[in-house]
Amino acid sequence: MAGFFNLHEELVRLQDNEVSFEEECVVPDLDSDQVEGALDELVENLQGDSSYITQPRFWDMARSFVRHFESLNPDASNKFVDLLVSVFDEQIASVKDDLSENAQHNFEQDKYTVEMYTFIWHWLIEVSEGRWRNLRKENEKAAGGAKPKHVIDVKGRGSKAKVSTSAEWNWSAQRLLVLKSAEKLLKLDLDRIIIASSERDMVVNMITKSISLILEDVDAVKDDALKKLIMHVLALCATRYDRGLGHGVQTRVSKEYLREDHLADFVAELMDLLATQYTETALIENVLRESAERVFTDKDLKVAKAYSKFLTTLSMLQPKEVLKQMVHLQVHLDSESYAIRLCMIEVIGNLIHNLLATDNSPSAATSMHAYYDILQERFRDVNSFVRVKLLQVLMKLTEQREDTGLTDIPITTRPMLINLTIGRLHDKSSHVRKNAIKLLARFLQTSPFVAIAQDEGKLSLKYFEGKKKNLEELIKAKFPTELIPGMEDEETGKEVAADDSNKFAKETPNGGEESEQMDVDETLGTVTDPAETDKNNEEPAPLAAPVAEGASEKELKSLRGFLKYYTDGIRFIKQIDSAVPTLCELLASNVKGEVVETMNFFVEAHRYNMDCAQDGICTMVHKIWDKDTGESEVGSIREHLMKSYVQIYFEGGAGSEEASAEVIAGNLIRLTYTMTLAELTSLEQLLSTMMGKGMVPNSVVDTLWKIFGSKKSEMPPQRRRGALTILSYFGKARKAIIADNLELLLRGGLGEFGKKDLQLARNACIALQQLGSTKRQKGSLAPSHDRLPMAHPMFARLRDLILEPVKSLNWFGFAEQAINTIYLLSEHPDILCGELIKRIAGSLFAVRSPDAQIDDVADELAAALNINGDRTQEEDGASSEHPKASSSSDDLLCNPYDLSKLCFVVGHVAIKQIVHLEAIESEWKRKKHTEDTAKTPRRQAAAADELDAVTGTAEDEFAEAIAHIRERELLFGERSLLKTFGPMIAFICSSNRSFKHPTLQVNAVLALCKFMCVSSDFCDAHLQLLFTILEKSSDPIIRSNTIIGLGDMTVSFNSLIDQNISYLYNRLNDTDRNVKKNTLMVLTFLILNGMVKVKGQISEMAKCLEDEEQRISDLAKLFFKELSTKDNAIYNNLPDIISNLSHPEHGVAENSFKDIMKYLLDFIKKDKQTENIVEKLCLRFRNAETSRQWRDISFCLSLLNFTSEKSIKKLVEHLPQYQDKLHEPMVYKHLQDILSKTKKLPKADIKTFIEEFEVKLKELHDKCVENEAAVSAATQEQEKVGKKVSRDGVERAIQAMQDLNLNSSKDRADGSRSGKRTADEDADIGDLIGSTNDSMEVSDEEEDVPLTRTIRPGRQKGAISPMDESDAEDVSLTRAKPSARSSGRKGFQSKSTPTTARGRAVDDDDDDDDD
Repeated sequence: MAGFFNLHEELVRLQDNEVSFEEECVVPDLDSDQVEGALDELVENLQGDSSYITQPRFWDMARSFVRHFESLNPDASNKFVDLLVSVFDEQIASVKDDLSENAQHNFEQDKYTVEMYTFIWHWLIEVSEGRWRNLRKENEKAAGGAKPKHVIDVKGRGSKAKVSTSAEWNWSAQRLLVLKSAEKLLKLDLDRIIIASSERDMVVNMITKSISLILEDVDAVKDDALKKLIMHVLALCATRYDRGLGHGVQTRVSKEYLREDHLADFVAELMDLLATQYTETALIENVLRESAERVFTDKDLKVAKAYSKFLTTLSMLQPKEVLKQMVHLQVHLDSESYAIRLCMIEVIGNLIHNLLATDNSPSAATSMHAYYDILQERFRDVNSFVRVKLLQVLMKLTEQREDTGLTDIPITTRPMLINLTIGRLHDKSSHVRKNAIKLLARFLQTSPFVAIAQDEGKLSLKYFEGKKKNLEELIKAKFPTELIPGMEDEETGKEVAADDSNKFAKETPNGGEESEQMDVDETLGTVTDPAETDKNNEEPAPLAAPVAEGASEKELKSLRGFLKYYTDGIRFIKQIDSAVPTLCELLASNVKGEVVETMNFFVEAHRYNMDCAQDGICTMVHKIWDKDTGESEVGSIREHLMKSYVQIYFEGGAGSEEASAEVIAGNLIRLTYTMTLAELTSLEQLLSTMMGKGMVPNSVVDTLWKIFGSKKSEMPPQRRRGALTILSYFGKARKAIIADNLELLLRGGLGEFGKKDLQLARNACIALQQLGSTKRQKGSLAPSHDRLPMAHPMFARLRDLILEPVKSLNWFGFAEQAINTIYLLSEHPDILCGELIKRIAGSLFAVRSPDAQIDDVADELAAALNINGDRTQEEDGASSEHPKASSSSDDLLCNPYDLSKLCFVVGHVAIKQIVHLEAIESEWKRKKHTEDTAKTPRRQAAAADELDAVTGTAEDEFAEAIAHIRERELLFGERSLLKTFGPMIAFICSSNRSFKHPTLQVNAVLALCKFMCVSSDFCDAHLQLLFTILEKSSDPIIRSNTIIGLGDMTVSFNSLIDQNISYLYNRLNDTDRNVKKNTLMVLTFLILNGMVKVKGQISEMAKCLEDEEQRISDLAKLFFKELSTKDNAIYNNLPDIISNLSHPEHGVAENSFKDIMKYLLDFIKKDKQTENIVEKLCLRFRNAETSRQWRDISFCLSLLNFTSEKSIKKLVEHLPQYQDKLHEPMVYKHLQDILSKTKKLPKADIKTFIEEFEVKLKELHDKCVENEAAVSAATQEQEKVGKKVSRDGVERAIQAMQDLNLNSSKDRADGSRSGKRTADEDADIGDLIGSTNDSMEVSDEEEDVPLTRTIRPGRQKGAISPMDESDAEDVSLTRAKPSARSSGRKGFQSKSTPTTARGRAVDDDDDDDDD
């Protein structure tokens, strides 16, 4: 008997690390042979009889080896562990035999041996885990933190051993053997051996504690065999030996295991094992109830995440048990910890998916609807991670089940969930928006409204509305007295109908259950015939069914069900349609994930033939311009866009290759019907990129050429134009597509088809230009291309078609592209275009010989030309719409439409001649470079030195010659053809009352702008005329063209335009939105490229931030975003912007001011900038006269980031400037907001400083409010008695009252102690209003800048002013030369532009010190 052994005492000594014994074997002092001998002795005795452990000598020897286990070499360690496991198993087998034989006389001995072996087993595990943990740390540290290759992994699958012998010991491989002994022990009926429950609990606790030590290793639960064994051991402990609540396994689970993230899934699997194999659910109930009582916070996020993971996994494994405890767990829905709220959402999703959705009982349906209500509330959760998880859970619930094909969302719940999901598209978190888009796409994929096979999966609104209308007519025809269900509440979605349409509540594209599937044709009769349905309009055929006399109740029930189906379908489609505008905006996002998901949504919507899909498909084509910085081409947005277009337009063709090519060609052609010009430009880049990547089959190109060249009379012109447009896009990437079919292109596009359809001819010219298109590499000259000889039939066809006497406005678009083609491909375009001008002018002015010299044209026009002078403006407008009706009469010299042609051709030739000169210069430089590179290095260097020794290089001389031709020869040369038409065009533009045909005026002004871009002299001579046209013209097209032309002139002749740039800024207030948009775009280009200096007028662009037109607002935001990248550009102009926007007359509304300044001040990031702005804004209080200006200044201050001490001190130092404004509620509120922000600063001394300032500010506020009330009361009192009193008198009265208060004994005592008060201590409201010439007014002699004072607007010297309506009849009579530069000013200011009193900028860096 082991009377010397007491388990409780041994455990206490082990816990206190005070284990001692008499016959200890000091293993570290022994050599290897001695250690081996001691082990052999222990093996020999214990393996012979395991009960020898009760003898003190062997007991002490075994404990000695455990105590000094870390000093054993690997062989000795493995040998000792094997020994202990084997003798423990032998002892367990012996006890088992005694129990089976009921050998009660051995039970006492068995008790001691079991307790002793369990103790030494537990101690060995504790020591081994510590040794194994330290060993791994040493290895990882030696390997630089990485797991070395020679370290054996946790599953025992090691490779090469480390040089050190300690690495050969592998505890992870022996854990399994050690734990199997515990499993065998727990399977015994220990109650018969260990009678005392306390001793028995100590044995069980040793086992569970040993398991806890093992589970501390993260890799332990990754070994499946070890994990299963541990779970079975714990299950045995829980089912056999957990006698009370809060003891044993439950305690360890709640207090230890569920605090570690890596054990959360393990605990859930343990409970699942208990419930399934051991039919024990008490532990689950107890742990869940205990967890429901816990309060989780974000401070202990690790524990919250562990519990979340546990509950989520358990709800998947044991949903029934979790559902029972949901009444307790639901308190966590309002937990402070977002991780717990996130977990509860996932738990609810698992309960619905794994339990409630498959339960057809009424109680399950009630519970499911209640849980969906809870999920809907979580859409408003404050944490974005919770909202993301909610959307992901709903995505899972929207998936169709494999067994039934149904989803887990009831049909009645879907509309509300869809609305809430659409609302999340505006979420501030990109992750939420991304998942909301994915969920909307999933709602489309699992839509219940594709159940009828006859609909062919269409979700077209027109189709569904047609179906519904036919059904209503059919019901009225067959059942005249029957009320159509759902009509009254259709808009709110509360349709009547009910059990008749249950079959349509099955959300499956395959129609749900086959037993309830009906034959639609049989039910609806001849409501619609798919063969007669127009595929383009997708509208069902009209009703043609006769009234059935024997219509049954069953048929009525079925028809009502179908009506409910299509009514709900219409509501669903409209819901999706409402999200499309927002989705189109999200395509412009900078977040790649949501852009990709939005593309996927539109691809899915197109698959279901939704009408709204086309809007998104046309919008997302612009993503082809994305640069995808930092990403590989594979997986980029551009790549995904191309794949999306392949799915939409290049897939789905059935049948042969030819039939598939026809389908693809038809899809691409239809794209050109509805796309805007910007979208077509992006489509060109997209299709050319796809062609370059080989994504377009050659059969599609062949099919497009067949369509273009088809001579069928029924071929629509629009289809032919579309085919040629797509071919030109493909030709941009592969010129051979155009070159190989050049004859067909000329014969069709510039031949018989082109004469009838000038738009087709225009497209043909664009296609021909692809032959001369080249890609210029950065840092090099543009590569040359082969030009065609003048005798090429292309140019003859172009010339003949331009000279064709047509009366169509499409002629101008064709002529523009024809001239572009001539200048791009012809060897001598100037000769050909000169002939064109002569022929057009000759036919116009009745010159018989086209080759005759055209002289004195302008004089003849001025003397004798009178075009339709007797016709009214309305008649001229009608003639422009119907040119054929405006034929020339005998009393007219020429037709205005023909004169418009001449103006257009002359102007466009002038601008293209500049391009041609630049091409000549570039070609000369290329040849010169080629010749230089062909020389040897020595000759090349000698030639360079020789050229440098002369006046200049050859390149400079050639460039000067080209510039001289452009400046002096093109428009002023004696032999220049264009010289003749300059005066004529200027005369037409100036004589706008004589030449009032709108088409003529548009083209004349456009030609004038192009002429002015050629020569600075011509531009200077006609600049005032152009400004007058810009101000006075009533045609928005003319104003838009003029603005664009002025932008081009600014690039070429900056000095001429910059001094009168205010005329461009004035157009930002134009009544026409297109003019305003074009003005904003032109100014954006000029400012961002440094062509125009940023001045005070930039406030006009700031006003555009709040424009009603979204496009203009977006452009303005883009401008300021790009401007913020320039050095201090916004900061330097911010004072001017604030002054102008808050101006009483020219400013904006207060709400608009706030929105604008929120956007602009967000760009102020630097502390130094903030400090300066704080000072300038505070100084501005002094001269602000209105309460609105006070509020605006204080609001701007509240938007700044007071992150530095200096900025706060600046605010405090300038308190005298605004302390008399504190009675204004919003001013005081804004200052309070500033103080709230500054209190968050970490420094304690700053917080103290702020608190003192806050107290002082509160005192001044109270005084100011009191004084203002006194002033108001005194004023009202004087008004009652009918006496007029000045404010100064009231102020003096108030001051007298304050003086009385200051004469009190307490104040006199304070004054005697402090002496004379300084100015800063004395600056309160009473002092300010007590003197007449104090801070309330500012003298004109002061040197500081009055930031808000303005002068009376008026005309400045040298500025150009447009004429009034009362001026002379023609514009030309009011012309005056523009000044070279206004004296003493930085630029021209219009009448509407406010300036400072001293004419200098308010953002000067030199601060005023004369306050």
